Amino acid sequence: MKAGRKFSCILRDLLFRKASKTPLQSILSSLRFWLAILTAVIIILKFVIISYPWPSVPPQECVYPPIKTGCGFVFDEVHYIPAVRRMMLGDGSVNREHPPLAKALMILGIKLLGNNPIGWRFFITLSGAASIYLIGLVAYELTKDKKASFIAAALFAFDVTSFNLGSIAILDPPTLMFSLLGTLFFLRKKTILAGLMFGLALLCKLTAFFILASLLFLKLILDLAAEKELKSGLATWMKFFEKLFFISFAIFIIGLGAYDYYYGVYPTPFEHLDFMLSYHGKLLGPNPNAGAPPLSWTNPLFQFPKRIYSMVSVIIDGKTYPVIAYYGLQTPLWWMTWIVIVFSVFSLISSIRKGCLKVFDLFIICWFTFNYLIYFPISFMRPVYPFYFYMTVPMIAIGLSKMLRGDRLSELVLYAVLGMQLAWFIVFFPVKPLWFLQMLEKIGISP
Repeated sequence: MKAGRKFSCILRDLLFRKASKTPLQSILSSLRFWLAILTAVIIILKFVIISYPWPSVPPQECVYPPIKTGCGFVFDEVHYIPAVRRMMLGDGSVNREHPPLAKALMILGIKLLGNNPIGWRFFITLSGAASIYLIGLVAYELTKDKKASFIAAALFAFDVTSFNLGSIAILDPPTLMFSLLGTLFFLRKKTILAGLMFGLALLCKLTAFFILASLLFLKLILDLAAEKELKSGLATWMKFFEKLFFISFAIFIIGLGAYDYYYGVYPTPFEHLDFMLSYHGKLLGPNPNAGAPPLSWTNPLFQFPKRIYSMVSVIIDGKTYPVIAYYGLQTPLWWMTWIVIVFSVFSLISSIRKGCLKVFDLFIICWFTFNYLIYFPISFMRPVYPFYFYMTVPMIAIGLSKMLRGDRLSELVLYAVLGMQLAWFIVFFPVKPLWFLQMLEKIGISP
C-alpha cells in the first residue's frame, strides 16, 4: 500500500509539475534583460544625436566670456564647458560654486574623445541612460512587480525633457544616477554602499542632498513606527543617520579636498563648502524675469512657457524648420503628478487606519516633498527652474505605474499615458530630419 501510494505521488508530480524554464525563457522573463534592452535603445538614440549642434568655431574661442555663438553649446553647457576647458588649463577657480565630479567626467570624455560635443557629453549621456535601468530596479525593490517596474522605466525613458537633460553636459544626469544607486542600496539595506553613492552624488551637485534627506526622513518615520517608545525609535534612527549621512559627507569632503589640493584653490574643503553655500545664499531674492513657479511645472492648465535650450533652423521656401531643437517642456507624465500624490496620500492614510504603514506610499510622498514641494517656499526667496523637476520625474513614473497596475481599465489608462509619452518624445525629439518636420507640418503639428 505504501509503495503504491508513493508511486502514485511520484507519477502525479511528473505529470502535473511545471516544466522548468529553458535558459532563453529565463532571459526573456528577466526584468534586467528588458531594462537593458530599453536602456540600450535610449543610448543608441542619444549617440545618434550626441554631436548636434556641432561647433562652427574652434574651442579656444569658447573658453572665456563673452561666449560666442557657434560654440555648439546646449543650455547650461555654456557655463560648464568653458569652465571645464579652463580647468584643463590649470585654472581651478572657475565654477567653484558647484562640486567637481560631473565636470571631471566631462574632462575625461574630452581627453578620450576630443574637445567636441562627443567628448564633453559622452559620460554624461551614459549616466543619463543608466538612470533608466536604475529606475526599473528601484521600482522593483518597492513594488516587486516586474511589469510595473518596466513601465516606470519606460515612462522616464520616453520623457522628452528628461531625455534632453540627460543628453547634454550638465551636472544633473550623474547626480541622479548616483542618487538612484544610493537609493537602490538604501532599499537593499546596504547602508555603507548607499553612503558612498550619495557622497559621489553630492560631488556632482549639492541638490543630491534633497534626495538623501527624503530617505533619512523616510527611515525616521519607519523607525518611530516600528518602536513602541519615541526614545528607542530615535536611537535606532540616529545609528542609521550616523552611518549613512557621515559616510556621504566624508566622501564629499574627501573629493572636494582632492580638488582643492590639486588646483590649490582653498586650504581646506570646508572653506570651499562655505564658499558654495555663501554663493547660493547670495542668489536669494525674487527675480520676476527668471525661473518659473513650481506649480507651472506640473499643472497642464498653467504651464511654464516652453524653454528653448538650443535651436538651429533652416529656411526652405520661406518656411522655417527647427532641425535641431532641444526643449524643456511639460509632458503627459508631469501632468500625472498631483494624481499620483493624492492617491499616495489617500492610500497611506487608509493603511494607517488599518494599523499598518505602506512603505511604498510613504517613499513616494517623502521623495516628492523633499524634491518638489521644497521649491515652493524657495521660489519666494530665489528663482527656481522647471528642469529641477528632473529629480522628481522618476518617482512620478514609479508611482503612476504602481497605482494603475491591476485591473484592466487602469492598465489601459497607464498604456495611454505611456503612448502619449512616446508621442511627445517623437514630436519633440531634439534632432529631426527635414522630411519629418514637413510631414508634421502637413498634419498640423508644429514642434
